[in-house]
Amino acid sequence: MNININGRQFEITPSIREYVEQQITASVDEKLVTVTSVNVVMSMEKNRFTTSIVVNCKDHTLPAEVTDFDLYKSFDAALDKVHAQIMTLHAKQCAHKTVPLSESECACAAKE
Repeated sequence: MNININGRQFEITPSIREYVEQQITASVDEKLVTVTSVNVVMSMEKNRFTTSIVVNCKDHTLPAEVTDFDLYKSFDAALDKVHAQIMTLHAKQCAHKTVPLSESECACAAKE
């Protein structure tokens, strides 16, 4: 998993970079979906911070963007949004099961 962290209008300190990497590796479980890369863009406008996270999976792109007055709160909220999207995607993938032909014929016969 490739993690890219960019800061706009301010510099990303090593402590911020370490916090972001720890939280992403803890939250994004690769057992649920195949994650190829994670892009994090943090920007500052006057006294507000905007965090944008884009998670690139095998066949999907999961974006999230949050604006808050605290940098860490905006990042945590965006990460929560991404985690919810990952869980929804995993649930959809697990629910999509093929039914054997013999069972589908029985279900059609029972409806009639």
